[in-house]
Amino acid sequence: MASSNPNSRPYVPLPAAFVERVAAGLPGLAESLDTEAPVSVRFNPGKPFDRPERFAAVEPVPWAGPGEAGYLTERPVFTADPVFHGGAYYVQEAGSMFVGWLLRQVRDALGERLRVLDLCAAPGGKTTHLASVVGPGGVVVANEVIRSRAKVLAENVQKWGSGNVAVVSNDPAEFGSRLPALFDAVVVDAPCSGEGMFRKDYGARAEWSPENVQLCAARGRRIVSDAWGALRPGGVLVYSTCTFNAAENEENVRWIAEELGGEVLTFGDSLPDEGIVPGFAAGRPAGWHFYPHRVRSEGFFAAAIRKSGRLSDGAAGRFRVSKGLTPLSRNERCEVGRWISAGSEIEHFATGGDGTVYGFSTPLAEMVAALQNSRFHLLYSGVQFGEMIRGGLKPGPALALYAGLNRTAVPVADLSEAEALEYLRKGTSPTLLSPDKFCEGLNIVLCRRIALGWNKRIGRRCNNLYPSAWRILHY
Repeated sequence: MASSNPNSRPYVPLPAAFVERVAAGLPGLAESLDTEAPVSVRFNPGKPFDRPERFAAVEPVPWAGPGEAGYLTERPVFTADPVFHGGAYYVQEAGSMFVGWLLRQVRDALGERLRVLDLCAAPGGKTTHLASVVGPGGVVVANEVIRSRAKVLAENVQKWGSGNVAVVSNDPAEFGSRLPALFDAVVVDAPCSGEGMFRKDYGARAEWSPENVQLCAARGRRIVSDAWGALRPGGVLVYSTCTFNAAENEENVRWIAEELGGEVLTFGDSLPDEGIVPGFAAGRPAGWHFYPHRVRSEGFFAAAIRKSGRLSDGAAGRFRVSKGLTPLSRNERCEVGRWISAGSEIEHFATGGDGTVYGFSTPLAEMVAALQNSRFHLLYSGVQFGEMIRGGLKPGPALALYAGLNRTAVPVADLSEAEALEYLRKGTSPTLLSPDKFCEGLNIVLCRRIALGWNKRIGRRCNNLYPSAWRILHY
């Protein structure tokens, strides 16, 4: 695949006030923001795939788990890789993967089945990472207040296919007031001035101002304050930004710990020795910086703060029945159950108001009930199986992308990359995608071991069931 340049705008110089206020005290930072950005990807542990040469010898990201993520030598056109659309990997800045490292450090202390709130979640990089870290027995609630961005988040969650995420679109204050002490960990990737993206996004350079820095700092404090009540005593807040300045970073961390009540965690010698720079406020530790001239990443900052109070079980299990879901009958459960593998954590099946069948693990079923009973706007949750028609399941697109799909439920059509791209653009060319590739009836479409969706053959005609909203237009 040919490489692409994400920065298509004319060159914009760094803001003079930024260079004077922030970069002047960090020799080499300003110069690094005019160099080429590294490219990193994070692999889906539930979807091993046949890797082409460009993925064969990736250099690992030091703070990622073994085999979890790596750097590519160039930026390919990811939309031309079929398995990218199947959720085999996620293109993510290396620095932001540090959020997963932080959650791993506190995971054992917080319990086996973590309940995590990703408060500012779109487009889904951290959400899908958190979903992998907590595993199928954990739960991630991914929130995005802007509805258009929340839809993109829901799409990426479906494609990741972990089955342990609920996507909502609500104001942060509603979590603190309606779901008190429910979450073991809360991740706030706060809206910021975007200094860490100056290398990739010239628009961020043009929009930067000292006044906006102060506005963003105040917004970050407000968001954390609004959601603080949703974090149980002893739980951990992960606060992050993609900016460099102390007002949005260290000063906010200090404010959170002092005003809301918490302890800034440091993790001692376990921190990777890879150029990560500790931050300080009033002489005390206050998070970590990822500077582009020190590490292979865009700019990033993160801190972990343990909420004061005795470690408690929070509000787990107090919501048992969802008002918005109807359990399936025994026969319907048998039909739906044959579509998932024996090792799946999904144990509960129910139908929503629109007739869609959903599957949930026990912890996620309880979380979905809590969300629905507390009037949250739920966009997606668990695994959307499809709909029941005359006693049989008509599978939906999300089921094909679920990592726990039983691939023996229907025949498998294994496509080449060229054939898969024709499928993903919903093409109908019998030359590029021959009906002979499919068995009569419903087929699971695969490419390089990754499921992409469904296709139905009827005689010499094929019905491409890939969602029109997801189809690729150019590659």
